[in-house]
Amino acid sequence: MTDNLWHQVNAVFGSLAVTVGLWLLIGALPVPIGIAVGLALAILLSWKCPSIGYIWAICTLLLGIESLAWPMMQMADLQQLGPEPPLEEMEKIFTAVLFGLFSGVFWMTFAYGIYKRTRGPIQHSPFPEPSTSSPIKKKSKKKSR
Repeated sequence: MTDNLWHQVNAVFGSLAVTVGLWLLIGALPVPIGIAVGLALAILLSWKCPSIGYIWAICTLLLGIESLAWPMMQMADLQQLGPEPPLEEMEKIFTAVLFGLFSGVFWMTFAYGIYKRTRGPIQHSPFPEPSTSSPIKKKSKKKSR
């Protein structure tokens, strides 16, 4: 398989993961809209991303954003129940906030790690590189005099 084909396959798998996450977030995502979002994202990823690492960095970043949006959507649904929601709904919100924040931070950190790895080595280090020459020993210093 050529590199371009692997690039496109990873773009399709990444867009599929993001679309499934969006479907889980919204709950009732219509099929035509889901297909359109998946295809548009796959085309955009394969067109704009220079490497497979960038594709997965963007996809994991989008998964992190979706994970952070989940508790917010649950809280918006909770406001519709009035000033004193039932205990079951409060437990649902607690679970959403706990797992949503944890998974959101995880995916965004993972995306940052992939992004840093795809950038390559840092060109300008603030610390000087250690010298590779061995220090002069006292005995050899005396001999050189």
